[in-house]
Amino acid sequence: MSSDLARRWWPLAAGILAGIVLAIAFSLLGSTSRKAEAKVLITSPAGTAAVRPLLGNLRELAMSGVVAGNVKSTLRLPESAESLRRHLDASVRPGSEVIAITATDSNADRARQLSQEAAVVFGQLVEARFGKSTPELHAAGLDSAHVLAGPDRHFLRNGLIGALIGFLLGAAAMFLLAGRGREASVAAPAADDRELEKRERLLEERLKTVTARERELATRVGKAAARDKESEARSAELATRERALDDRAAKLAKEERELEQRPAPPPPPPEPVPVPVPTPEPSPERIIRSGAWNVNDLERAVAAQSNASAEQAEEWGTYLFFLREHATSDGALPPQFDGLIEDVFGPIRDG
Repeated sequence: MSSDLARRWWPLAAGILAGIVLAIAFSLLGSTSRKAEAKVLITSPAGTAAVRPLLGNLRELAMSGVVAGNVKSTLRLPESAESLRRHLDASVRPGSEVIAITATDSNADRARQLSQEAAVVFGQLVEARFGKSTPELHAAGLDSAHVLAGPDRHFLRNGLIGALIGFLLGAAAMFLLAGRGREASVAAPAADDRELEKRERLLEERLKTVTARERELATRVGKAAARDKESEARSAELATRERALDDRAAKLAKEERELEQRPAPPPPPPEPVPVPVPTPEPSPERIIRSGAWNVNDLERAVAAQSNASAEQAEEWGTYLFFLREHATSDGALPPQFDGLIEDVFGPIRDG
C-alpha cells in the first residue's frame, strides 16, 4: 500500500520541490539594489517649535527636481533629472528635526555618492531660501552618507509562492496520471469516459497556462539580470572616465607648476661684430588669426621657427601637447585659452 501511495503522490511532492527551487533561484537573480542614507539637522534660533511645522515642506524640497537637477549637474550624470529624482527619497525622523535623505542604486558606492551630494545640495538650498526668512532656518549635516543593509531578497515569500505554484502543477500532474491509470484499469461507461476526457482537457489547459506563466517569469528574471549587469557596466565606465579626467587634470596642473618654476632666461649675449649681410631667407610663418585660435595653425608656425632655441621649442611643444586635448575635431580652441596663447606664442605672432 505504501508503494501505491508513493506512485500516486510523487508528482505533487516533485512539483512543490521544483517550485521552491525556482523561487530561490528567482530570489538570487532578483534586484540587487543598494540604499545609502545621509542625515541633515534643521535648526532655528527660534527653537524647535518654529522648525517642526516646516519639516513637511522641507521634506518635499529634499525630494524635488531642484535637488535632483543640482546633483545631476554637480556629478555630471548622463541620466535626466527626473530619472535621478526617482532614486532619491526623504523622511522626517519621528520626534526630531532630522531629515534623512536616501538614495537607491544597484551600485553601493554610487548610492552613497548620490545620497551625500543630495544632502549637501539640500543644506545649501535651506540656507539660501530660509537663512534670512522668518523663522530663520539653518541646515547642518548630522551624519555622512553610509550604505544601509543589503537588499531583502524575500526568500520566504518567494519560496511560499514557488511552493504554491509547484503544488498546483503537481496536483495537475497527479490527477492526470491518476485519470490515465483509471482509464487503463477500469472500463467506465461512455458518459464517464466523456467526463474524464473533459477533465483531462481542462487539466492540460491549466497545465499549459501555468507553464506559460512559469516561462514568462523566467524571461522576466533573465531581463532583470541583464538590466542589472548593464547598470553595473555603465557605473564602472563612469568611474573609469572620472578617474581618467582626474589624472589628466593633475598632470596638467603639474606641468603648469613646472613651467611657473622654470628659471628666467639668461641675459642675451653681446652683440656680434657686424658681418656681411647674407642673402635674406624667407621669414618664418606668422600666425594669422582669423577667428578662434587653431592648434593646427600653432603647430605649423612653431615648426617654421628654425632659429628657435631647443628650450623654447620644447616649451612650445609642451603647450601644444596639452592644448591638443582641448581642441575640437578641426583644431579650434576654446576662448578661455586666448590669454595663455598670447603669453606663450606671442614671439611667433609678433615675429
